[in-house]
Amino acid sequence: MNKKEVSEIIYKKLDVKRFEAYHFIDLLIEVIVESLSKGKKVVISNFGTFKIIQREKKRVINPNNKKAMIIPAKKIVKFIPSKNLKRIIK
Repeated sequence: MNKKEVSEIIYKKLDVKRFEAYHFIDLLIEVIVESLSKGKKVVISNFGTFKIIQREKKRVINPNNKKAMIIPAKKIVKFIPSKNLKRIIK
């Protein structure tokens, strides 16, 4: 499912204009990205939590040439589904 398909569902369920539903999704994504960029976690009840975690550097072996290399430390976004979402998916 892509953003257009999601906006179509929102538009039909909320009885709003198509561009308003699409704009709502853009705004939601903007708020989540802005909060994560400030180091804040985003908790959406009955859905899950988005948060930034720091991955440590690690040493790996390149499978093509068998040489050791270092993958630098980096920040990544982690999503932790809520118990309710996990239950629904099962």
